[in-house]
Amino acid sequence: MDNNLISTIGMALCTLPGILHSIEVAFPMLGRLIVNYVLPFFEHGLPNGKSQITAKEQMGMLDSAISSVPEEKKTAAKDYIFLLLFEQRQNSLAYWSVIVAIIYAFQLPLIERTSLHFLFFVMSTLFALVNANHAGIPFLGHNPKVSRNGRNVGIIFTPVWIVSAVMNFLAFTHTTL
Repeated sequence: MDNNLISTIGMALCTLPGILHSIEVAFPMLGRLIVNYVLPFFEHGLPNGKSQITAKEQMGMLDSAISSVPEEKKTAAKDYIFLLLFEQRQNSLAYWSVIVAIIYAFQLPLIERTSLHFLFFVMSTLFALVNANHAGIPFLGHNPKVSRNGRNVGIIFTPVWIVSAVMNFLAFTHTTL
């Protein structure tokens, strides 16, 4: 495999989260589309209208979270829900930034992609660790709400991120030699 192909594969794999989560920049509540139309595939099923959450139900879930705390903690509960949606939007923006940087990098000579490959190597390695953790390997923190589909996402995407990390590491080392 030549160095340009290694570079292309490594960077292309890093576009996956941005492609999947791009709409959430403007509409963080549309994350439910991933829940409704993507995650069912991780339990070897197809999207099913009967099990999908609606916008009204999603808002009800968030309202229930706020109403479940004592009155004196309502502001903190509202701020927490805001923070979750705000962070979701910022993560989507970060993924957009990755995609824009990759599109730009595809126009550069291989040697000028070095710093991006280092960044994507680190990102892919950390993504692999988090996905492995969600798959059940006990390190790098704890998500107390990993669903069955979330675990399956971790099982499937850990190898994807390992391949991305390896490709970006190889591209990085080949461009620095």
